[in-house]
Amino acid sequence: MFQRFFIAMGTMLLVGCAQTQAMRTSPLNEAAANASRSEAMLGRLVGSWLLTGTIAGQSAVHDVEAEWTLQRNYVRINEVSRERGDNGLPAYEATILIGWLDDHYVCFWFDNTEVASGDVTCRAAESSDSIPFEFRDAEGALILTNTFTYDGAEDTWRWRLDNIQDGASQMFGDVTLRRE
Repeated sequence: MFQRFFIAMGTMLLVGCAQTQAMRTSPLNEAAANASRSEAMLGRLVGSWLLTGTIAGQSAVHDVEAEWTLQRNYVRINEVSRERGDNGLPAYEATILIGWLDDHYVCFWFDNTEVASGDVTCRAAESSDSIPFEFRDAEGALILTNTFTYDGAEDTWRWRLDNIQDGASQMFGDVTLRRE
């Protein structure tokens, strides 16, 4: 009788351990872990920042505000240049939404340089200390990269923008964001 009891208990223990191991490595748990890491990365963007550096060969100083929005599905970034245009309005304004979808970041970038046509997509693969955005045209050709790299020691972000033409990369901007 005790022998059957110990065999039954041993079998349940083995099955329980196997199920626990399967749960640790299941695609569902891996997706949850990736989502948790991406949420932490996006959370580092939240706050008030001063953007300084060079864009299109010109010195740039922008105010940047980032906050969670839409039930924490996105971080909304509002970027406004301190430089003014001839009309007295900021020379550059952008509203950017960044979220996590399954296994990659998505980005919706709206700015005053042109009206968004919906033909350009923006996404980034997961990375430990950066968000390497790739902007692609309707045919899927890479046209721009914008890599957000976080420096944990300094609590700063670097945004490196490169135009891509005929497969060749040319720097468009290199800026740093520091908390205000």
